[in-house]
Amino acid sequence: MGKSANVTPRNSVSADSEAQRQKMQMETVERTEDIQVDGDQSKFSAILNILRKLVGVADIIDMHLSLPSQLLDPIPNLEYWNYMESPEHFIAITESDDEIERMVAVLAWWFSKLLKHTGRVHKPFNSVLGERFFCHWDVPCSATSGSSDVSRREDTASSSITNVSVGTDETVDKLRVEYITEQVSHHPPVSAFTYRCSERGIEAVGIDHIKAKFTGLSATVAPGSESKGIFVTLKQRGNETYKCTHPTGSIVGWLRGTLKVQMIENSYIVCAKSGLAAVVEFKEERWFSKDKGNVSGKVFRYNESIFGDKIASWRLKDIPKTCEVVATFGGSWDQQVTVQRMKEPERLLIDMAALRIADKSVKPLEEQGDLESRRVWEPVASKMRQGKFAEASRTKRAIEENQRTLAAGRKERGEAFVPALFKPDYSASGRPELLDNAPINM
Repeated sequence: MGKSANVTPRNSVSADSEAQRQKMQMETVERTEDIQVDGDQSKFSAILNILRKLVGVADIIDMHLSLPSQLLDPIPNLEYWNYMESPEHFIAITESDDEIERMVAVLAWWFSKLLKHTGRVHKPFNSVLGERFFCHWDVPCSATSGSSDVSRREDTASSSITNVSVGTDETVDKLRVEYITEQVSHHPPVSAFTYRCSERGIEAVGIDHIKAKFTGLSATVAPGSESKGIFVTLKQRGNETYKCTHPTGSIVGWLRGTLKVQMIENSYIVCAKSGLAAVVEFKEERWFSKDKGNVSGKVFRYNESIFGDKIASWRLKDIPKTCEVVATFGGSWDQQVTVQRMKEPERLLIDMAALRIADKSVKPLEEQGDLESRRVWEPVASKMRQGKFAEASRTKRAIEENQRTLAAGRKERGEAFVPALFKPDYSASGRPELLDNAPINM
């Protein structure tokens, strides 16, 4: 016991070695800033070569990689990572007086937000600290989750920065869904968000924080420690709240040269007020598998006081027999998912192949503040669209260097960053609250 005071702990050596290894890996990656990319295949090879140098790193996101503009898509992170690909599904959650149907509607919206992952894999710009994004969608009052006027899916994510549409201030026959988000931390990269439709009294809030790891065969993207899920609240139904956790995504196809996103592991949705929960279980797909479905799940009643803190770890087989199953669902998350209530016919829950990403309304650049996403990144995006990637990379580096200067100044003055839109005490609950005087530029 007496010798322990003079002995260096074994794990401190390994920690120092790991820090040194990550530093060397980071320096190696940073030397790729001026890489030349010619076409999608060359872009793929460049990304793969960088990721190979990061095999074994616990969290690539935490390394704050600064990739050259050739390897990015011309869209800001806060704009890309939104959950309103189909806002009519969000509004439809409020419609039914049947609590089971409301849970089913939450599931339909939850699947709809995965639409961006059914097409090409995108890498948006990293957000700067304090960056914010505002937009809204105007949804016809007659629109429902089963609306027949949905169009063919389009891969609009990378081009949406150029498609600026301006909605009217007042609409008579439409419902407005607003999206408000702010980058509230840079180390780790964390953003807070709120979606709301005041006419229907529905709101969704949460924290976005992801972690990523590359194994050599796949890249796994999962919720980070700050992300507790999306909290959907129906104010007109006694603040009935649904906690919806995020799935884990696996980017596969590195050996084939054709990347796609697979959803893996489990997610869950719980509503303490109604005593209903859903477990969503994804099946890992195989290239040569003949399986027709990659997702299945159950909606069931549960006792919050007994099982409330246990559902997070449940797979479908773990649901106790004492929990009454009221509906089952399954299919392919990127194609069609069906649902069946007990003793009722099976019906379509959502047709992902028929959905298209809804057009958002954003103020023109000249009416945006200096920290609004499109205003921050348009100088880079415009050069990328012109194919001037060397200029785009220099502009991008200038933005990043300015952020380092601002961070150094705050550190020297002993000042902490204070969000402009959200109350700072969001971390514990994962449910950020907007400030009463938040400067929202809708």
